[in-house]
Amino acid sequence: MAKLFGDNGYQGTAMRDIARALEMSEAHVTGLLGTRDEMLWHIVARVAGLFLTQARTVPRTISPAEQLHLLIYRHLEVVSQDREHVRVFLRDWIFLNEAHRQEIQAMRETYDAYFYRVIVAGIKEKAFRVPDSLLACLFVLSALQWTHQWFNASDVLTFTRLADQYSALVLNALGSDHIVPLDGAIDYLYQKEEQPD
Repeated sequence: MAKLFGDNGYQGTAMRDIARALEMSEAHVTGLLGTRDEMLWHIVARVAGLFLTQARTVPRTISPAEQLHLLIYRHLEVVSQDREHVRVFLRDWIFLNEAHRQEIQAMRETYDAYFYRVIVAGIKEKAFRVPDSLLACLFVLSALQWTHQWFNASDVLTFTRLADQYSALVLNALGSDHIVPLDGAIDYLYQKEEQPD
């Protein structure tokens, strides 16, 4: 289902396409998985939740550069593990009904706020040298949102290297002198202690 939505888009995928792919009748698919709208909601809500859960694991006790590195790392973890679902989330969430769309919009704004808070803190501490915090945040989020098109890591080592290199590029673009990989943050990479929004 996610692959069909990913390949053809939500609007380009009919229930008969899903039923054919699953080798079931449309009625059976609806009984098991719900309507096409419900399937889209399940995918989009799941991915939004994953991104927020990952962002909440980034500790606020480390420097803004380290926090941003971990936010990027965590984002790329979701992309690497769920590329098809992320593609559907980013492209097709606008086709949700009004109530669900507003719920996802609120989750997206909460997620974006993690990046904005860190970037503002980094500017105040002169760790980032950018003239506009909102523009810097939009730049970082836009760069991350495109990664589902190309980011593919075959193993943990490849993933870590790619994520570190990508973080280094983003931090450098923000005028940070911080070196990646970040020794001070490495202990936190596999901890999953949630922080408050």
